[in-house]
Amino acid sequence: MTDPKVVIIGAGAAGIGAGLECQAQGIPFVIIEAADRVGGRAFTATGGLDRAWDWGCHWMHCANENPLVAWADRLGTHYKKRGEQDADFTVWDGGAFGDATEHAEAGQALDAVFAAIEATGKAGRDIPASEVMPDFGRWAPGIRTIFQLMSGDDPEVVSAAGYADYAETDTNWPVLSGYGDLIKRMATDLPIRLGVAAAKVRQTAQGIDVQTNQGVIHAKAVIVTASTNVLASGAIRFEPGPAADLVEELGDIPCGAYEKVAFTLSDMPAEFRGRQFATIQAGSLAGAVNFQIVEDGGPMLIHHIAGTPARDAVRAGPAAMTDLAVQHLVTVFGGDVTRLITGTAATGWTNNPLILGSYSHARPGKAAKRRELIKRDTGPIGFAGEAFSLQWEATAHGAYQSGRDVAARIISTLPS
Repeated sequence: MTDPKVVIIGAGAAGIGAGLECQAQGIPFVIIEAADRVGGRAFTATGGLDRAWDWGCHWMHCANENPLVAWADRLGTHYKKRGEQDADFTVWDGGAFGDATEHAEAGQALDAVFAAIEATGKAGRDIPASEVMPDFGRWAPGIRTIFQLMSGDDPEVVSAAGYADYAETDTNWPVLSGYGDLIKRMATDLPIRLGVAAAKVRQTAQGIDVQTNQGVIHAKAVIVTASTNVLASGAIRFEPGPAADLVEELGDIPCGAYEKVAFTLSDMPAEFRGRQFATIQAGSLAGAVNFQIVEDGGPMLIHHIAGTPARDAVRAGPAAMTDLAVQHLVTVFGGDVTRLITGTAATGWTNNPLILGSYSHARPGKAAKRRELIKRDTGPIGFAGEAFSLQWEATAHGAYQSGRDVAARIISTLPS
């Protein structure tokens, strides 16, 4: 092919966003992707089940502002608009499900924790989130688990100030037909080369050379959208200069760990029907766990784990991950619950060499650095992704918008 003006490394939400911006401005470009599919951390697949499900991102967060909602409407994506009345959860603790009063107490405790973290961050105190999380006694295990899911890691290693940069609108809609499917369809008309892995990015007097496993691509600019963990691992090399300097500092903005185990069922346990989530606090098992309850399209449960529990689970392997999730269900419902399980599947993002984790967070004391890295000018080698979205970090729409914004900036500097 003719050398493009812009090479985009990675065909996840950020890469697709960057490609759509180049396309809209009539700039010749190509997206290269090391995997055999598009989407990155947005991936809708069956994994051996009889239905597809989102292995990665699933919720259109900040849906009242999310730019991907318009894409979902344009492409006929099926999502559910959730109001506060739909945010229904249950907690199992001490051998029984909580009643309405207990659920209200748990919800209030959770709100208080996130309010304390946000207030600390807004006050400019860049300390571990764990240091300002009130101890709510019996609800503490479940609250810790939910924070791990929200931030992707343990509260001891997450900056309260960095977490507070997120502009929450409390409007979050699940993508029932698959977030990964939406991102894939957005990329339909873009020039994407799958199975092409970038190995080195080198700036020359003529422009940029991107060395890949299928030869060198010459361009005027490059937009890099790999995860911070992949970049920090050295999988893509950069010659000394502003881009290499930025990559050297990405260890302060790591991706956490977040995994899922999905169960299809012949029937949904009665106590879960009509709910969205269930937190199970079982003293005989480590910590607390969270199950997403899916009834659209047939009964399904998705076990969510993040932070240290997710890393431990991945090391143990998919079978052990599944067994642990089943143990929690058996603790609650007894052994007969296993007869309802018709299929299982487990993720492995932490070990995937093209991802190496979930989504990013700033380490304690590094929130200001993250803000500075987002603004830093690295010339014709730009960086985009959820980690480079100031107010929408850790989200698909943040990655997408970052890709569009960085592409627009890069294009504005290209010679005519």
